[in-house]
Formats: sequence, C-alpha cells, structure tokens
Amino acid sequence: MNRRSVNPFARRMGEGSVGWRQWNAETLRRAASLDRPLCLCVINNGSRWSHMMKANFEEPEIIGMLNNDFIPVLADSDDVPHLALAARAMAQIMLGHAGWPLFIFMTPEKKPIFACSYLPKQSEIPESPGLLEVLRRIKWLWLMKRPQIDEASASYGAQLEEALSPYTAPLEEGLEARAAGQLLAEMALQNGGWGTAPKFPQAPKLLLCSYLGRKSEKLRVHFDRSLAALFREGLYDHLDAGFHDYCCDQKWQIPYLGKHLAQNAAVLDVFVEALRKAPNPVYREVVEGSIVLLRRTLSEENGLLCSGDDVRDMSAIDRYYLWSKDEIDGLLHEGSDAFCRVYGVTSEGNYSDPLTQKKTGGNVLRLSAMPESDEHALELWEKTESARRILRECRSRRKVPEKEARISVKANACFAAVLAQASGVLGRKEYQEQAEEIMKSLSAAAVSRDELCHTLYDGVRDGEGGLEDYASFIWASLKLYQASGSASWLGAAETWSARADELFGACGAMRLVREGTLEILPAWDAGDDFLPSGNGMMANNLLELYRATADERWLTRAQSIVDAFGGALNEYPAACASLTLGALKLENLLRRKKRPIRAP
Repeated sequence: MNRRSVNPFARRMGEGSVGWRQWNAETLRRAASLDRPLCLCVINNGSRWSHMMKANFEEPEIIGMLNNDFIPVLADSDDVPHLALAARAMAQIMLGHAGWPLFIFMTPEKKPIFACSYLPKQSEIPESPGLLEVLRRIKWLWLMKRPQIDEASASYGAQLEEALSPYTAPLEEGLEARAAGQLLAEMALQNGGWGTAPKFPQAPKLLLCSYLGRKSEKLRVHFDRSLAALFREGLYDHLDAGFHDYCCDQKWQIPYLGKHLAQNAAVLDVFVEALRKAPNPVYREVVEGSIVLLRRTLSEENGLLCSGDDVRDMSAIDRYYLWSKDEIDGLLHEGSDAFCRVYGVTSEGNYSDPLTQKKTGGNVLRLSAMPESDEHALELWEKTESARRILRECRSRRKVPEKEARISVKANACFAAVLAQASGVLGRKEYQEQAEEIMKSLSAAAVSRDELCHTLYDGVRDGEGGLEDYASFIWASLKLYQASGSASWLGAAETWSARADELFGACGAMRLVREGTLEILPAWDAGDDFLPSGNGMMANNLLELYRATADERWLTRAQSIVDAFGGALNEYPAACASLTLGALKLENLLRRKKRPIRAP
C-alpha cells in the first residue's frame, strides 16, 4: 500500500504487485487527475472469502488492469465503518445481497458505478462474472460509454444517498404492535431466529423479542426456541464453550468456524437476559463457561482481550475444531456409540465445507435431541461430561489457532458490559471486577486528550474512535455503575455521552464517524448488525442516564435520536431492533411522566 498500515491484516492483504492506496483526499485527487474509476475493496479479517481474494490479486492481468486502468483502494471494514456501510448498501441496491469482501466501483467524484461481493478470478457463468470480467466490462464502459456511466452513477448515487440518510418522519402510534408483527411474520418457526442461510444470531432482535414477549406468548416461545437452537446446534462449542460467528445453513448445523469477542459478547448478552427472567442451569453453564473460555484464550498482558481467532488459515481452524468419528471412537472406546448418537457424529462427517458444500469427514458436536425440560437437559449435559472432558483434553494438545493482533475498543467495552450485567444476574462479584479491569485498561490504553481511539495493535493506538466505540464504552460504564453503585462510572458515562454528542452530532441522528471524515456520503445508520447500531445503543444509553440522574437533557437527546429515525421505525422496526427497544422504553417513560410522547 502507498503508506504502511498499522493494521497487520490490511498490510498483509496489501502486499504484492497491486498498487493499493488508502482512502484519503490524495487518492481522490489522483483518480481525478488520471480520470480513472476507483476500485474500493473492503475486506474483513473474519471472512475466509476476504483471505481468498488475496490469490486473485496475484493474477497478472488483474494486477495490470487495477494498476493501469483503475485507482485501487484497500480498506479493512472494521477500520472504515462508513465505507463498509456504503459498500454494503450499494451491493444491496444492485444485487439484493452483500457479504465480505465488498467491491464498490466509483467515479473520482465518489458516484457509484457497480458494487458486488466476493468475485472469483474468472467465471464461466455469465450471470456470476469473475473479477476479470467485471474489470474488463467497467474499463470498456468507462472508455466507450461514458455518458451512460455518468447517467447510471448519478441514479445509483441518489439511491445510495437515500439509503444512507436518516429516515426522518413523525413516529406513528402502534410501534409495539408493528414491531411484534414484523418479528412474528419473519421468524423461522422450526429453527429459531430469523432468516435463512447464512444464519446469524441477530442478538438485537432477540433482545427485542424478549422485551415484547411480556405481552406475546408467541414471541416468548420463539425467544426460548431460538436460544435452545443457539445452544443445541453447531453455533455453540460443546467442549470448550463460546460461540462461532454464524452458521452457513438455516438449521444452525454448519457453523462458520472461529470465535470472536464481539460476536460472543452479543450472544452472551442475550443469554444473560434469559437468565435474568428465569434460572436455567444449562444456560448458566453456557455463560460461565464462555466467559472463562474468552478470558483464557483471548486475554493479553495489558488486561484487554484480542478480537478472536485469525481465520486466514482455515485448514488450521478446521483441524482444531473438527473431529472424525474414528478419532472419537479411539478416545471413548465402548462409550463412543452413545456419545456419537447424542452429538450427531457420523462416519462421513456432519460438517460441510462452506465454499464447496461438500462433506469434509469432520464433525462438529451438536445435540441431536435436546430435552424439553431444564432438568432433563442438565441430566444429559452431566451424563456426557466425562466424555466431553476426554475430548477436551485431546483438543488441548492440538495446535491452537492464531489470534488476531487487533484489540478492539468496541469489542472489549461490550464484553465488559456483559460481564457487569452477569455479575448481578449470576451473583458473581468477580465478573464486576473483571469488567472494571477491562475498562480501566481501556481508559489507560485507548484514551488520549478526551478521545477514544478505534483499535490497538501492540499497544499502539490506531484510528479515531467512531460512534459505536463511544456508545459501547458508555454502555459498559453504565452497567458498571449499576453493578457497583460507584458514582465514578456514572460520571464517566455522562462525560463520554457529552463528548459523543460533540463529535457525532449535537441534535437528531448521530453520524457513524465524526464530521469531516472523508465519506462516500455522510452516513447515519440505525440498522443492527450482530451488535446493536450506534444510534440504537446511544438511545438506550441516554435513557439509562436519565433514569440514573433525572437530568432532562439526556431524555430530550434520546427522543431526538428516535425522532430522527421515525420513518424507519414506522416501516422497519424489526431491522432497527435496538432503536425500537429504546423507542418503546422512551414511550413508557414519557407515559409515566404524563408528557406528550411526541413533541408538538
């Protein structure tokens, strides 16, 4: 790349003959002066397809075209949420789907031409072109059909601008009914959760489902069904605990192997919420075991946790997490057949390669028949413990997958927030102490001149903190205040909330990044990913601040965020689950105060 990146993943992906540039004003000026289209490739370290793209960038013709006919730009999605959001939105507009890596081709004026996800080098299927075909086609259009390019890019640019703008409209009555209706209409009745393959836990939707389940038996049942599936099937590691990122099939049976801190924090937040409502000995084991696992495998010397497994070597990941039946037979002997029946282990393997969909001969452990009652589930869990211990000891002798060098401010703060909540729900004082250790380490390592950085690499701060970093830091501070009663944590939450408002917007919606950041378009977002959106998290934070302080400015600011996305909450409340949850809590607060729910 034209400047050595602190990010080792971006640096590694940028090695080679392609003249990758960083996203900055100089790059845009160069594109304009040479009159070339931009090729922005947004990669993600947790995506095996992103790592596979590296081989495509070693193809001589691709190298030549990127260097001579385009301005190639490489960016890590975690470092540039505003670019990642724009690329994802553009791919959704053009193709109806988006996944890592993401390409967005643009004019030097940042007007979109084309967007897509992973591309092989070449393809024999016209409907699914490879990278070479896309580069050739865009080059030809740029040289031979420039008026059509300009017309199309103006149209796509208008659609993208609409997608990235806050959907402001008066919030209509009946938000709770609309949200419940959407969750019910879209839920996967048999398998739990929402959507088809690939299948994500969608923690914000689950939390909204839990909240609305107070009045809806169907949602309450679906919440329980979904948590049972997250634990029972392949997403959960039945040996060491912890959750993989997502599943490649709609039945949760084929996990995308690899564990990451932020994704685990999101899922554990849901399980802690379930335990808050009702005791469940198996889920308690899930939470406590996962916390031990994450701290043991991801903790660094500075008290913080790295981001998770580095999935660039998927064969190493597979060797660590998968089992052959012969291997299990050799370890468990006469007890093997019963264990394999319980955990769905077969001779041909129950795990398929996510790319080829072919059986690998490997198995993930998943409970083939989960008992309905907590008592029977615990009994089954205890009966298989001795066998699982033998397999666990065997795995401990395997080579552990390498870990990402990244220490994410957002992920660490979210994990601290979950620890603080779990300390009260489970009666584990040490979790509060662990959360305080993480937050104090973050304050020492990631704060400079009243600002948060985005990431740490070997103790070096990298990048400005974005809205999600600040919102997560505030969330953890509030949860520590609730767990400890210490006014210092409440003061920290107030200080950082005021600072977030200064950096990301003093009224209405909050931007993903601070004003002045070089964006494709100014980006506001209330749609959730595996974690709540920054705006959703901030709305809920501000309501918690109001409850703790009775300071009206926090209530007013929370309402302004909700109002800024009123149109989205009218039409897509389930997609904005965390903000919908905040809006419902706001309505309840205002109703109790006997104030108008909407400003006149």
